[in-house]
Amino acid sequence: MQSHHARQRHPHANRPNNTRPVRHVSRKSVAGSFFAGIFASVLILTVIVCIAIALLYVFDHPSTSHGGAIHTFLPVLGQGSAAASAQSTAGVHNTASPANPTILQPPYSHEYTYAYPAYGQTPDATTLPIVATPFNVFPFYRPENTPLYFYFHRRRPELSYEEVVWKVNAHLHLPFHYYVRINDAAEPLLVNTFYRLPPGFEPPELVPVNNAYCHLRATPKTVEAFHALRAASRENGLDLSVTSAFRPASRQAELFSRQNYVDGVVARPYHSEHQTGRALDLWGPGGLLDARGPSPTGIWVAQNAHLFGFIIRYRAETTHITGFIYEPWHITYVGTEISMYMYTNNILSLEEFVARIPTV
Repeated sequence: MQSHHARQRHPHANRPNNTRPVRHVSRKSVAGSFFAGIFASVLILTVIVCIAIALLYVFDHPSTSHGGAIHTFLPVLGQGSAAASAQSTAGVHNTASPANPTILQPPYSHEYTYAYPAYGQTPDATTLPIVATPFNVFPFYRPENTPLYFYFHRRRPELSYEEVVWKVNAHLHLPFHYYVRINDAAEPLLVNTFYRLPPGFEPPELVPVNNAYCHLRATPKTVEAFHALRAASRENGLDLSVTSAFRPASRQAELFSRQNYVDGVVARPYHSEHQTGRALDLWGPGGLLDARGPSPTGIWVAQNAHLFGFIIRYRAETTHITGFIYEPWHITYVGTEISMYMYTNNILSLEEFVARIPTV
């Protein structure tokens, strides 16, 4: 008779050789491992993204020194050496002067060092170092914008140096309405997405555009020029009238709200040329001039408005400059001197004209 201990079998007695007992894994352990893997993947991806952002920042923001802003720019990469760069830098800084600048020719393989005040301070052009760049050959070059010229050239290499300079002067390196300034200049009075009128602005004198519609008012010079324009159009068998002229800020705010505060169609208050009293919306055969397509009247106005001191303010070719849709009916009085100059030199926007004004 076997003893009690002899009859007892080991729990794993029937297990085949070279095998281990099966471990039962709980669902909680599986779920924990799964989420731990996801967390680790997200963490690694976050680190990679942060490194990429840091590298982009380093490349887009050249080295800065303490307390100020000394930036080193490399406008165009060429096949230059360190010795050539040092030689060119020495030549630039030692021989350049406002009267006789040293102008570098492409390819530009040189590093230009440009010092300017820290953020919040106004640049003083008289204290800036005289550095020859591919931009200061133009009469409308502005020394305080030099870092922006290099920045914009790097962002838009397809533009010529001349285009870079005047577009930066016009603040087109920035989004519309990004940095607004108050403009109280007399001539020309530029009002757009970057320049607004002073608070409470209203033209010092407004007169009726015509006796039939006394509520339509504009500045005296604008009205006088329009009467001459309309008389000339009638001599050519055409006729013009005005459907909108001066608008106060309250009226402009009402119109802007009706457009659900969407820019590009109606200007914001104090950003509208109608508030200057120098802008007119023309009415032609069948409604707003050329709103439904080209007409003989609209073509004649586009070809002759400059003779009377007007410009077509919002052209189809300049929407990326003005920030407004094409409005062939909108004319602005700038005076014959400016309008003739713009027409002769094929300057299509007031922004470009102002940006090309030579610096003293």
